[in-house]
Amino acid sequence: MKQAEADLARSSAQYRDSLLVAPVDGVITKVNVKPGQLRPSTEPSITMLGTTPFRIEMFVSEVDVPAVHVGQSGSIVLDAYKKQEIPLVVREIDTSSTEKDGVPKYRVKLDILSSSGVTLRIGMTGDATIITGFRSNVVSVPLRSILDRGSGSIVRILTKDGTVTEKSVSIGMEGEGGNTEVLGIDAGETIIVVEKK
Repeated sequence: MKQAEADLARSSAQYRDSLLVAPVDGVITKVNVKPGQLRPSTEPSITMLGTTPFRIEMFVSEVDVPAVHVGQSGSIVLDAYKKQEIPLVVREIDTSSTEKDGVPKYRVKLDILSSSGVTLRIGMTGDATIITGFRSNVVSVPLRSILDRGSGSIVRILTKDGTVTEKSVSIGMEGEGGNTEVLGIDAGETIIVVEKK
């Protein structure tokens, strides 16, 4: 009887080893292996799309990654849905870098919070933004209007009488769209923006 129990346990273990069990609920989207075929362990044999939450990956430079933290919010605009901004939240940040185009970058995984009205598919691309800080009631100017003067930064102001004056400023946070927070000028002042020709 003991021998029969041992045989049953061994056969059960061998049977379990022959099964592939999905770690989460989802849909198999691609099978890259055929019966009897051997594949390298570095290449996926099966691709699966989990039901929820949908997740995207982005690679952040080593200069910017210190400002990224788990729990920060963000958004993505997919190339397939240009007019819809999809909310994101940072869930994971790799501790080691990955080389992308010869440059070390850090992979950041973000969960999609809501995708109403959008049909998501594996491999979609887009432009993602992570909000690393927030300021309210600040003066911001285009980055092109800030000039470096060695000892500090200045902006040129057009006064009401038509003359140009320079003011020293301190640079704060860089915002979306190329605007930068500055301290040292008042809201409503007319600044001169440098344009490249």
